Amino acid sequence: MPLNNCTPVILDDKGTLIYQDKDAHAITSAPICLKNIALKLFPEYPSQYVLDLGTGCGIIAISLAMERPSWKIEGLDILPHMIELATHNAELCSLNIKFQLANLCTFTTETPYSLIISNPPWQPLGTGKISPHPAKNISRFELMCSMPEILSFLERNLTSEGNALLLYPDFRIPELQTLIYKTSLDIFDLIPCPGIDKHFICHIRYKGTKK
Repeated sequence: MPLNNCTPVILDDKGTLIYQDKDAHAITSAPICLKNIALKLFPEYPSQYVLDLGTGCGIIAISLAMERPSWKIEGLDILPHMIELATHNAELCSLNIKFQLANLCTFTTETPYSLIISNPPWQPLGTGKISPHPAKNISRFELMCSMPEILSFLERNLTSEGNALLLYPDFRIPELQTLIYKTSLDIFDLIPCPGIDKHFICHIRYKGTKK
C-alpha cells in the first residue's frame, strides 16, 4: 500500500518497524500499556484466541503476536485504509494476523474470543475539539460506537470464560460501572495504567466467572 501519508514507528529495541497514518490518532503509550498488562495477567496461557478491537494500524495485535507466537490474534476496524495499513504492518513483521473490516455494533464472530483488548473511543459526543481528519475523530469520539455498544460486543463475542481489557479515563468509570450492572458482564478489576495519568484498564469478565 502507499505509505506517503504514513510515518514510521519503532516498536522495540531490535528496531522492529511499523507505520502509522499521519491523519489518524497518533500512537501513544496506551497500546503498549494494554499489551503489557495482557502479558502480565495471562503469562501461563499457552494459547489464546485474541481480538484487538479497533485495531487501527495494528500495533496491539502486532506487539502481542511478537511476544506470544502461540496466540491466535486478529484485529478489527471500521476503516478500510486502516485494515490495509495494519495488514501491511503485520507483513513487515513477518506475522500472520487476520485483520477484518467490520462495524463492531453489528459484528458477531462464529468462534468467540478468549481475550478482547481495546482502547475504545472515550470522549462523549459534544465534548472536545473536532479534528479535520475523520480517522482521528472516529478513534477519539463516540461517533461510531458508544460504551453500551462496546459492552454488547463483548457479550456477543467473548467465550464463557473469556476476558476483556478496556482502557478508559477515570471520569468514565462510574458510567461504565452503571452500564455494566445491566449486562451479564462484571468489572473484575480496575488496573491503573502505568505512564498514563488518571486512566484505568478495566478487566471485564462474565458475572460469576471464577478467577
